[in-house]
Amino acid sequence: MGDEARPRRRGSAAARGSRLGTSTVSVIAPSEREGAGALLPPPDLATCDECLADVDNPRGRHHRYAFTSCVACGPRFAVTRSMPYDRERTTLAGFTPCAECAREHADPSARRFHAQTLACPACGPRLWLADRRGDELPSDDALADAAARLREGQVLAVQGLGAFHLVCDATRAEVVATLRRRKRRDAQPFAVMVADLDAAERVAHLDADLREALCGPGRPIVLAPTRADAPLAARAVSGPSPRTGVMLPYSPTHRGLARAFGGAMVVTSGNLRGGPAAIERGEALRALGDVADAFVLHDRAIARRVEDSVVARAHRGVRVIRRARGLAPAPIRLPAASPEPVLALGGHQKSAACVVVGDQAYLTPHLGDLDSFEGEQSWRRELEGLEALLGVRAEALAHDLHPDYASTRYALRRPARRRLGVQHHVAHALAALAEHGLDEPAIAVAFDGTGFGTDGTAWGGEVLLVDGPRWTRLSALRPIPLPGGERAIREVWRAALGALVDAFGEGEARALSARLRVFDGVPAAARETALRMIAAGVESPGARGVGRAFDAAGALALALPRADYDAHVATALEACAEGAEGPYPFALPVELDPAGRFGSEREIDLRPTFRALTRELVDGRSPSAVSARFHASVVEATAAVVTRALAQTGLRRVVLCGGAMQNRRLEEGLIERLGADRVCMARAVPLNDGGLALGQAWAAVLALRGEGG
Repeated sequence: MGDEARPRRRGSAAARGSRLGTSTVSVIAPSEREGAGALLPPPDLATCDECLADVDNPRGRHHRYAFTSCVACGPRFAVTRSMPYDRERTTLAGFTPCAECAREHADPSARRFHAQTLACPACGPRLWLADRRGDELPSDDALADAAARLREGQVLAVQGLGAFHLVCDATRAEVVATLRRRKRRDAQPFAVMVADLDAAERVAHLDADLREALCGPGRPIVLAPTRADAPLAARAVSGPSPRTGVMLPYSPTHRGLARAFGGAMVVTSGNLRGGPAAIERGEALRALGDVADAFVLHDRAIARRVEDSVVARAHRGVRVIRRARGLAPAPIRLPAASPEPVLALGGHQKSAACVVVGDQAYLTPHLGDLDSFEGEQSWRRELEGLEALLGVRAEALAHDLHPDYASTRYALRRPARRRLGVQHHVAHALAALAEHGLDEPAIAVAFDGTGFGTDGTAWGGEVLLVDGPRWTRLSALRPIPLPGGERAIREVWRAALGALVDAFGEGEARALSARLRVFDGVPAAARETALRMIAAGVESPGARGVGRAFDAAGALALALPRADYDAHVATALEACAEGAEGPYPFALPVELDPAGRFGSEREIDLRPTFRALTRELVDGRSPSAVSARFHASVVEATAAVVTRALAQTGLRRVVLCGGAMQNRRLEEGLIERLGADRVCMARAVPLNDGGLALGQAWAAVLALRGEGG
């Protein structure tokens, strides 16, 4: 590719970024530009040890006070209405500091010198217990009475720092089942909160990195393997997942409730399935009145929706799965400055937007899915609110190519001087490169469930050559037909049937479907209809997504006909895998030459894999061995293609990206095969669609700088 393909480095993550879950989580490097965006409130941080000591001191004026904070801790972003960050522009503006608080605020030697959120029982917000209608209940100790209700098996709605939570006893399966029924959340895992680190160690296996993240000032939810003897109803809480999302209290309210209750509590977003978490009292009473038996309320309003961050173990450290409280809106410094503000809109699920000012990229906290009108309206308020805080109204917009994404529709409706559509998987790759400060061409392996391809088909198993916003598609996974289209994402037996037809042909697939347990509960008429759809090419789009291949393999191996939530079957297949089994057969692309029309000669073909996998299942091979071999097959096929691409292009950098790369077996296997020194993966932003906006933003910056057209 000549000189223009040679690496061009303009910084490093070590020089710019922050370690997750540690005291450096909100470090911001100096920007190349002053002015707009130079000052934003830092992320909302957990109550510090000094303030907790004040809360515990029976002779102090902050004793058991739920809103104790100082300059080093407490709410920031969630309570800020406008900039600059002064008390009168926060939701504490209506609380006039008493003489003692005013003295601390003015004393340079005091820990609360110029602390904008300082308050005490004499002058600050108050906490109370209320019924489902919002009427205050008589109580001398709201948190102790709330804990008593939890012990009785009630569900509570708790007004937190940046959103409402739904809380219940995590040790009783019937109580968790009640919450699931009311919240309309059938099987997706819940997070649990415990009072302290010792309690967390009794729930989950924590290594040093996870322990550091759990106890850091960001206080994220940490996904960790569940202990066999964990003191909670693990199956009811976590569903089929072998991991528990565990968290520690990050405010005096949560700490007081956790201590008073004494056990593990489910703490989950205060919403119904698919909607945004409530932040206003009236909104919460309307949305959660039929879910919660009582409410823990306060009168410090929430200005911005900030839900809980989620992190998990990664190769040599910890990775962000959901970026929100404790992390956002701390900026990520880009390798180069933008000549004008940029707004990147992200995706449709796990959404987050990004505003670039100068060389600083500010991502909104996680804003959820945009399937509902309420979710879309909330997303719009939050992204426009971030622009307002930064004092910009971007006229350069970056968006996904999918025409039906709410984020794309917004980008096309909003007046702008320039719009840039960025292919989904290119954005995934650029997000990792931008986070690590790398401005160089790379081979990108983008594995996820679905992304809109430039040919109008569903991509998600791509090997790309990415050079800024310029890219070529070197290889891709052979597509699996999905009878019923999007129905197959939940009814994964359809993906399994499509894989069988692709691998064996219609006749043998029909015969096998009568012998494989995944189809036992599927009516014969439904199977026949699906087979006819595939044969006729009716409502049976081809899906290249690795997530769909994992759905098919997982459905077959685990006899799971349905997925109850996103990535349910794929994560179950990962959890099932045991041992270091060798790969199944697979077929590699004939060529990787990027010139000309993309065709089957450049596809990674897993039909031999599915043929061997199915025969082993029929012969009684264990699901754990089948899963291990399937993972090994995907790793080996991918590594072979990438190794060939590196040799042909002379490049050295490989980006592993997309939501499917959250699979630890894939991650570790590919890093081992390709070499940790050449692999780049996102850590501070999610590998899933929560990181798309950063990649879109970086593509737009490069285009504006004349480096990508």
